[in-house]
Amino acid sequence: MPFWRGVPAVARICFAALLVLLCLEAVLVGVRFAFGVFDFLPVQRILPIWIAPLAYLSFLALSKPSAGLKAPGAILFGLAITASGLVLLSLPVPGLMDAVIGLSVLSCSFLLARHWLSGPDQLSQIPMRLTGRWHQIEAAALATMIATLIVDTAIAFLFARSEEHAAAWLVSLATLSLIATLTGFLIWLNLGSTVGRRTPLHPASKEAADAIMEKARAILVEQGLFRDTGLTATRLARRVGVPDRDLSRAINTGKGQSVSQFVNQLRVEEAARLLTSTDDPATEIMENAGFLTRSNFYREFQKHYGMPSGNYRKKMRDAG
Repeated sequence: MPFWRGVPAVARICFAALLVLLCLEAVLVGVRFAFGVFDFLPVQRILPIWIAPLAYLSFLALSKPSAGLKAPGAILFGLAITASGLVLLSLPVPGLMDAVIGLSVLSCSFLLARHWLSGPDQLSQIPMRLTGRWHQIEAAALATMIATLIVDTAIAFLFARSEEHAAAWLVSLATLSLIATLTGFLIWLNLGSTVGRRTPLHPASKEAADAIMEKARAILVEQGLFRDTGLTATRLARRVGVPDRDLSRAINTGKGQSVSQFVNQLRVEEAARLLTSTDDPATEIMENAGFLTRSNFYREFQKHYGMPSGNYRKKMRDAG
């Protein structure tokens, strides 16, 4: 994530910081349960308070320019500082520490869930070819945060009953389960699975939505903008002259598609035209149509025409 091309610098910084905190937390948990070292217990306890908001901000940075992150970042880190102070003070209030940590993770999980539910088009700061995949990654991060919250609650319960040995076993089992689950997710993700279509949204005026969609199509086709592999929803919305959300709603209502699916359809149609009108190899056609990778091109073409590009070319030429 910190080195993924096409991701804004502020998002890469956030993901890099998140990775460092996660690694540090893993090490501290390991030395605590494996070697009985409790010297770093205060640091281990406050790290989740910072990990949760940083995870949310990392994905928020894929939706907002850096200037738009200042206000939510200040609020979240201000709350994290306050929560860390409460934990470090070790006030004699039963369950206060676990409640503060749990509330921090729960609130950031809610924010991340709300962000994820807004759909892949919300990720307007990255190229549209990446939005579907990053939407899936965000879902995995959200599921991990929720699972962590459940496991941490169970561990707190076991410690309250002085069952440290059972808590240690739970940490081990939860970690192994997480590794297995994330491994499966990465395999599934790299196989090129796609996010399903969302329920269409309904703007105030369908006529206005149709006008927005048609203007977007005209700009993409007449200016050849669909060939730009670095195209983002924000750039397209600016060309159309509407906010990102209005463009997303218009295309979703009119076509039942996300913005990236709408653009990919134009790319596939252009590829089909080139396959029948030229003798260019598929790799060259793929690039001229705006696809960055072969896997994405073959997958989208198969989805749209129900056959590989080579078979489509042969069928059209035989028919002609």
